[in-house]
Amino acid sequence: MKNPKLSWRICFIYSLIGIFLPLLISVVGIKNRLDVSQPFQDTFVNLPGEGILEQTFVANHDFVNIVILSLKNPGLANKGEFLFSLQTEEGQPLVERTFSGYNIEDPCSIRFQFDPLTSSKNKKLKILIRSLTSTEPSIGVGASRKDGLSYSVYYKTVDKKSAVLELVSSLTKRFWADKVFFIFWLFLLSFFGVVVIRMLKKRE
Repeated sequence: MKNPKLSWRICFIYSLIGIFLPLLISVVGIKNRLDVSQPFQDTFVNLPGEGILEQTFVANHDFVNIVILSLKNPGLANKGEFLFSLQTEEGQPLVERTFSGYNIEDPCSIRFQFDPLTSSKNKKLKILIRSLTSTEPSIGVGASRKDGLSYSVYYKTVDKKSAVLELVSSLTKRFWADKVFFIFWLFLLSFFGVVVIRMLKKRE
């Protein structure tokens, strides 16, 4: 491998593989992607016996299928029954799941998965947690100090083409937002490419 042009071509191909292989794995291997979230801020709001807590959000994609909430059952003492409901802005139930204090640790994240909602994009939806019994002590629901309950909402990727375009758009935005990181990443890819080429040369 004495041709320097060939060496740099191999290095270039290696760099492209390092960029696009993770992209391909992300598109093919990851089916549920984050749609919208409100970070957990180390605050818990008590859900009193037979009480209700609500939180609204606007979905960015169709096929919303997972909601994750942060819950806390102090000392694992509450064994009562609870209802998770995902509703329209008007209060029409779209998804309902019952669960008990036996499902809640101190603290933990509870994942509610359901059939994808085909027409959820740009829709204002409501998360509702209701206590069905008056069992004490109250459980806590993770919250943001300013914006209400914390949550993570995911959607199922059905259209691979749209997923690729969205991922490329996201990477482009992240590149312009953090150019130093991506330049350093490309440098590392090129560096390891050069190392591989030199190792191949030594074997000749």
